[in-house]
Amino acid sequence: MLALVGFVLVFSLLYPDRFLSGLNISTILRQFVTLMLFALGPSLMVVTGALDLTYVGIWMLGGVLVWLLKPVLGAAAILVILLLGLTSGFIVGVIQVKAKVPSFILTLSLLVTYWGLTARLSGGYPRSVRGYEFITAPLIPLVPTPLLWAIPLIVAAVFIMTRTKVGIYLYAIGSNEEGARLAGVDVDRYKILGFTLSGAFTGFGAMILFQHLGGATPVELNLNNVVWPLVAIVLGGTPLVGGSGGPQRTILGALTFAVVDRGLILSLLRPELVQLLLGLLLIISIVVGSRGLRGVTVT
Repeated sequence: MLALVGFVLVFSLLYPDRFLSGLNISTILRQFVTLMLFALGPSLMVVTGALDLTYVGIWMLGGVLVWLLKPVLGAAAILVILLLGLTSGFIVGVIQVKAKVPSFILTLSLLVTYWGLTARLSGGYPRSVRGYEFITAPLIPLVPTPLLWAIPLIVAAVFIMTRTKVGIYLYAIGSNEEGARLAGVDVDRYKILGFTLSGAFTGFGAMILFQHLGGATPVELNLNNVVWPLVAIVLGGTPLVGGSGGPQRTILGALTFAVVDRGLILSLLRPELVQLLLGLLLIISIVVGSRGLRGVTVT
């Protein structure tokens, strides 16, 4: 929180006319929504010490499936993104638990697979789908409508992690998996449930992002879309080894990242220098977040 306030003060003093303008604040909120909807699901699994990198793949493959199925299913075709996210999460959870495959490699492989399927099914060309403009239709001036859709999702994720047995057990697994098992927690069951919830939240988020990001299905994998949500998670204070943090911290991380990114863009630095500074920000976040966690491994 202090870092966020500090960045806002610095950029407000450096660029008072441009940083505090309504257009720039609206742009920050749009970027915050994008990061948050990509990072919300994975935030649930990072607390267990696992990673779920399938979010961009679900968004890409889900988009092309909507393009293929809309002539058959009509407007309901967009629900295929939710179904894809839910199914992906469950399958990843079962494989990770039963085969003991590191979640990073497993979900990265699935991301690449979804990318390849997207390119194959789309014929190698981006495919636009119309009919879902209502998702992002303006309701409040300067407030991105996707933010209004995202709020109940964020509240639900925070509630699950802070007010339910599922959340308590996921934190326990991330803090000490063997200890949680000895305490009677069905670790395998709750890890599968955690991945399924991660996929479901990602599916909901991807439905909103599909229209928020243009209502089209990109066929090229943008590395920034994969990395920046992770930056938001780590920057918010959730260590990749698990045990603490969660979606409530990712809110701060996503907002801080959006503020820093917009502030650097307003500085008129060259784009490659902005990327370099954001990369350094990620490294610093990981170093700070990993203090005192030596010896713990990501599964």
